[in-house]
Amino acid sequence: MTLSLDIPNAALDPKGYTEVEITMHTPNGDLVRSATVGANGAFDLGDLSAMTGVWVEAALRNESGAAVGYGRTATAVDFAAGVTVTVPVRRPIVYVAGLVSKDLDGDPTTTTDIAWTATSSTFGDLSLGAPVDGSASVGTKAVLMVSAGPNLFMIEQAVSTTNGATPDPATKLTGPATIKPVSTGDHSIAAALKAALDGGVRDGAGSDDGKWLVIGTTLHLYVVDTTTGSAMSVADGDFGRVAMVNHGDGTASALALSNRGTPCNAGAKLVSVAFSGGGEVSPVVSAGVGGYADVASDANRAFAVDACKGQLVEITGATVKMLRDGLGKPTALAVSNGHAYIGVEKAAAPFGLSLVVASLTATDAPHTLWTEPSQQVATATDYPGVQREMSATAASFDHLEVGAGDDYVAMTSSAHFFAKRESALTFPELDLDTEELRVFDTSSGAVLQRYRSWCDGEIKIMGFSDVMNWACATTTGQSAPSNPAAEHHLGSMTFLFGKK
Repeated sequence: MTLSLDIPNAALDPKGYTEVEITMHTPNGDLVRSATVGANGAFDLGDLSAMTGVWVEAALRNESGAAVGYGRTATAVDFAAGVTVTVPVRRPIVYVAGLVSKDLDGDPTTTTDIAWTATSSTFGDLSLGAPVDGSASVGTKAVLMVSAGPNLFMIEQAVSTTNGATPDPATKLTGPATIKPVSTGDHSIAAALKAALDGGVRDGAGSDDGKWLVIGTTLHLYVVDTTTGSAMSVADGDFGRVAMVNHGDGTASALALSNRGTPCNAGAKLVSVAFSGGGEVSPVVSAGVGGYADVASDANRAFAVDACKGQLVEITGATVKMLRDGLGKPTALAVSNGHAYIGVEKAAAPFGLSLVVASLTATDAPHTLWTEPSQQVATATDYPGVQREMSATAASFDHLEVGAGDDYVAMTSSAHFFAKRESALTFPELDLDTEELRVFDTSSGAVLQRYRSWCDGEIKIMGFSDVMNWACATTTGQSAPSNPAAEHHLGSMTFLFGKK
């Protein structure tokens, strides 16, 4: 038996690796092997017994043990003499995309003059370690990036020319959305698929073999066949979260959440739809209505979190089984290799976010990987060194996804900050809104990337002698766009080979 790693042989090939680590998920448990990679790219994992129904994951690691390449098989495979098992491997890259809103007249008290535009997708290459600063980009008007195993797709859509403030950027998208394949070898962009999607795009996910995408919009749930370029609307509704369940036999299903609203919304609806390798689509199955806030899948299983009940549940057809209770207000979920990563929002001051990890194979209490009260620093631009720390009045998770197997977990979040007027300090009353991407090392909880993609605010109350000009500052470990033109809202986030 031969194990072959499929690398594109292009600019974005994994580099700097010295070791390959192979995890084989067998019906009888996991088998892990590692080997040194020679100068010619060859490695020897030793003798492997014949096995059937094996899912294979591969990680390329550098001398410090960090994953600089990762991939997995799209289906369960059989190990036997004379068989070559191919595992596609790509760099661990995380992509974010969204819109830009701009105040046209500079007067923050008016909201009818807010113009919305699309912009490039920004990405962070975790194999390089450099801070994300918005300068690395893909495309020119991406509103959503979707990964499907080793494949990547960019969704473009027009933005309404009718200006105005909105807390929901998806409602500013108009006209048909189009899907373009993006090379994971060099980020070149191919011609659009023939599929055209109605409604503002909200979320997307892909199958590990790259054949299927599931896209949620403000009007429909779509299943897209990337080999033919065709799309089918399988359900009507406003679908804010979707996940793809890979069954390992060439078939897949989608789990989707409509009417998500602002968690918790007791009227959120879970649905699922199955489709085969031949393109047949089964009827939509409803898993009921509840306070569901996010959906996720892994290893032929589907999950959701209920923000109203504080629960993690598993979905099997129309059956909902509670797995974990007492989680507080869970609003984000990603699952990988027997671990559920759960984003929890604190519902009282000091407002903040926590990321907890719960085992799906044991009953021990979840442990907190990271927790932090949300704060933002504003600086007086006319007075160097003069700053004020602002506490959040609201903080929320937007997206959560696991990358490179279990090595990384990434989240996007948004927060609103307020500081009252301090007349003795001549500080005016300030409001700020921010959006951030964070990437964590799952073994230690260390923050590997903290990128603030958006920060905007206004002076609410100001005295005659108050300090007039303020700007958002960065704190230790936080990066921001190197060019103000690179600022954008985080409408989507995806990893190559991500699990959500």
